[in-house]
Amino acid sequence: MKQTIRVSFLFFFAFFFALLMSAGALFAQTGAPAAGDDLSYDINADPQMRPISGEWKPFTFSYGGWITPVIIDERRGSDSALTTSVTTMRLWLEATLWKDSFIHVRGKDVYLTGLAEKNREKPDGENTIDLDLAFIQMSSLRGALRFSVGRKYFILGTGLAFNGRGDGAELDFFSRYVDIKAFGLYTGLLDKDQNPYGLSGKDFSDGAKRIFIGGTIERSFTNQTAYLLALIQMDRQDEEAGETNRYNSQYYGIGLRGLITDGMDYYAEFIYQMGENSLETPKTDIKAMAAMLGLNYYFKGAYNPALLFQYAYGSGDADVSNSDDTTFTYFGTYVGGYALRPQLQNIHIARLGFSFLPFYASNKLWLKRMNLIARYSYYMKDKPEAPASIGEGPLEERFLGQGIDLSLRWAIFSDFSFFVNYGLFLPGDAYSSSEGTRNFVMGGFNLVF
Repeated sequence: MKQTIRVSFLFFFAFFFALLMSAGALFAQTGAPAAGDDLSYDINADPQMRPISGEWKPFTFSYGGWITPVIIDERRGSDSALTTSVTTMRLWLEATLWKDSFIHVRGKDVYLTGLAEKNREKPDGENTIDLDLAFIQMSSLRGALRFSVGRKYFILGTGLAFNGRGDGAELDFFSRYVDIKAFGLYTGLLDKDQNPYGLSGKDFSDGAKRIFIGGTIERSFTNQTAYLLALIQMDRQDEEAGETNRYNSQYYGIGLRGLITDGMDYYAEFIYQMGENSLETPKTDIKAMAAMLGLNYYFKGAYNPALLFQYAYGSGDADVSNSDDTTFTYFGTYVGGYALRPQLQNIHIARLGFSFLPFYASNKLWLKRMNLIARYSYYMKDKPEAPASIGEGPLEERFLGQGIDLSLRWAIFSDFSFFVNYGLFLPGDAYSSSEGTRNFVMGGFNLVF
């Protein structure tokens, strides 16, 4: 039934989109996020997805879409190789309602197929159609108060504790003294194949049913912003009679971001996690923590060079038989390397990077838009007697390994961009000598229409 509703919706959306195309003089197009960027962020943080600038008129429509074909090749030593193709298409429609208010709807189609897998037959393709976003946003008091309701992206602080889609509402209040954000959402209505909040087997088979309630309060001063955050996560998955099988957690944190000097910005966030874990027997109390720190320095000069530094930490369990669960478990986003792709659990990660525009001096605009980024990562376990991330580094050694990431971002035209990501992971002492190097390659393009 749910699939029928989704297909019907996208059929209606495509039909309506075709009608809008025929009346193109009445509409204006805007762009999509940069190629290769992660799309799991608050839509209000994306300037390309905001209402059209200019004189406001009621019931003004804007529309657009983008398609992103990607090929991914992953190799672990000489025994494991997997090549897949993922093609994502998004179509969106936005309409102004009254002053500073609009409705935004976006559909998504994802086609995943295996191109090659060593020693196995070619996997079958999978196609998923989903309602990506559908919400109304309203503002009043000259923008001091903003309210949105529907299916949208929600983000808390840096997005580490929570960052993702859901069905709910958000209220933002902006003043000269403090800014306040409060939101609540439910994840059980998301398509189970597009639901990223699963922890148990039942979550993955039925779709995670979780309630999130949280918010931030922040104060800005002299190019700095300090904030407090809080989040309550309630597991509402169906349970068998007489069984308790849920993961309920709370997150409390503090953060700081801003400018140190001209060209140098930073962010820092610390989170403490509490709660109760009854997914395994016996039930345990959650006492975990995580921290992130980032520092970027942009030089003034030719080739626009920049130095990038990041440190991240997530606690873990050294003894799973005790009464406390100290493994940091989050529902947000952290990218710590393409080849290893670690979770922030029982791990320290230090990353140092450099970026520049190789054709800065070119008189060809399409060449000047090319950007190269390189990062080196050092991985170390917090507690050597336990694995890090999800089963990584099983030996009782602290050194996990090193990683190198190379990225190319090339906005060739305003509506066409190309990207390539390469990752290499070299295992350390926490792996056996038979563990091979890992290679990751992802390439694709972004076509906006």
